[in-house]
Amino acid sequence: MLIEKDKSSLLIIDVQEKLVSIMPKPHTFIDNIIKLQKAANIFKIPITISEQYPKGLGKTIDEIKAHKYKTIIEKTNFSIIREGFFFEGQHIIICGIESHVCVLQTATDLAESDKKKVYIVQDAISSRYEKDYLSALSRLNKYSNIEIVSCEMVIFEWLRKSRTEEFKAISQLIK
Repeated sequence: MLIEKDKSSLLIIDVQEKLVSIMPKPHTFIDNIIKLQKAANIFKIPITISEQYPKGLGKTIDEIKAHKYKTIIEKTNFSIIREGFFFEGQHIIICGIESHVCVLQTATDLAESDKKKVYIVQDAISSRYEKDYLSALSRLNKYSNIEIVSCEMVIFEWLRKSRTEEFKAISQLIK
């Protein structure tokens, strides 16, 4: 099943100052998150940002907040679902940190409770340690309604065709 833009929501999990500072190669996953944000804005897809205990971990980094989003949810639960948050749409695209904690717990809660289709953007998530990142992907891949995708897969599935105004804007993102 391809990701449908009219059924999508983008969730950016905990890309906060203190967490980003301990991630390996943060520019890589942050660049992909920003591409997803820009594409979501082109297609008018709602974007939610979560912050895990911002008093301790800091706020969402400026590079992410510089782009349009719908809301920021502060949380103390690792899963945003356990904060009582409900997502619009049936296709939830997830990016952020850390893969094996908040990303994993949110995705599994969504998959188990809402029966939504969840897409984990593997090149837009991170963990401090590669073993945790790989373990999270392996575990998430076992759910029938969770798919592991790439940033470009999401963007081009939202796009579906060339020769549109959106294609011109998207082609500027994918350089």
